[in-house]
Amino acid sequence: VYYYNDPPIWKAYNDCVKYYGVDGFSHHGIYEIPLHPDCEEKKEIIFQNEEKIVVRTTFRSPAGELTQEETYLRNEPPTPTKRYIADFVKQYEAVRYLFFGDVKNISFKTYETIRKYMGNHGAVGMCMYLPTLLHMWREPVEACYFDYFEHHSLVCRFMEEWTDYLINIAHAIIRSNCKPDFIFFPNSGAITLQSEDIMREFTLPALKKLTKLFKAAGILTSLHSCGKERALVEAAATETDLDCIDPLEIPPMGDCDFKEIKEKFGKKLTLKGNLHTTNVMLMMKPEEVERVAIELLEIGKPGGRFILSTGDQCGRNTPDENIFKLIEVCEKYGRYDRQ
Repeated sequence: VYYYNDPPIWKAYNDCVKYYGVDGFSHHGIYEIPLHPDCEEKKEIIFQNEEKIVVRTTFRSPAGELTQEETYLRNEPPTPTKRYIADFVKQYEAVRYLFFGDVKNISFKTYETIRKYMGNHGAVGMCMYLPTLLHMWREPVEACYFDYFEHHSLVCRFMEEWTDYLINIAHAIIRSNCKPDFIFFPNSGAITLQSEDIMREFTLPALKKLTKLFKAAGILTSLHSCGKERALVEAAATETDLDCIDPLEIPPMGDCDFKEIKEKFGKKLTLKGNLHTTNVMLMMKPEEVERVAIELLEIGKPGGRFILSTGDQCGRNTPDENIFKLIEVCEKYGRYDRQ
């Protein structure tokens, strides 16, 4: 699935939606932006056995070459084992080529295919990753925090260009005839992997600008940020035009009290979450899943603007009976009485 695209991950997700009978909430809606015309990318398998594949990606630009290695373990998602950026300052121009493609030639053909395949089984969103420290691209990961303090002005310059790039993409989406079901901001760890202050410095300004644009265009927006999120929920509710936020994780991984968040921000934001994926969905018996889901519905339903969901994606070994029990609970207790 991940390397050979057989099937593509969007199709695997849509098929799961249809198999379980859930309401699909797919963030796999793809828009395609070509590389800068002077750049090229090459992937090659450099190691393979029965248990894993190691893939090297080489990105060549007029400013130099960047390489990444990813390890694909059997039955697991891929993990970067060598990231693109070894020296942020020296490779700065090459990183710009890596991040910022040819928006003028953006294509929405694949998105239309994905949405057609989903049909009436769910909504399909387009992803826009908001500016954050470069922990997903920096080698080693912790170097991105040193970059922030030692080369702060250069990091700020990059984040400003990243925000402008996203705004250009937003305008292209709005101008097109392809109105997506929603825009999804998949910013895992926006606080946990940075800090609240850094989130407010780089991530929140872009969120403000983009949600304002999409609201004016009549396009819904949704944000995911696992880990600590309470401060981001409040900022989104009081300072942005965001429509929906998830996963609202409980301690110790998160810091969200769902009842408190519902009472304070449930009129401004649609809240999506927050069944624990391990303690509840993986480890509990179906009758226990039912009890916890009903308790969450009782908190989330009043006043509307609530989507009952798991806190994040369910782990691979989550029992089918727990997922089917959750769907049963939604069908039985999750409906609003018509007045």
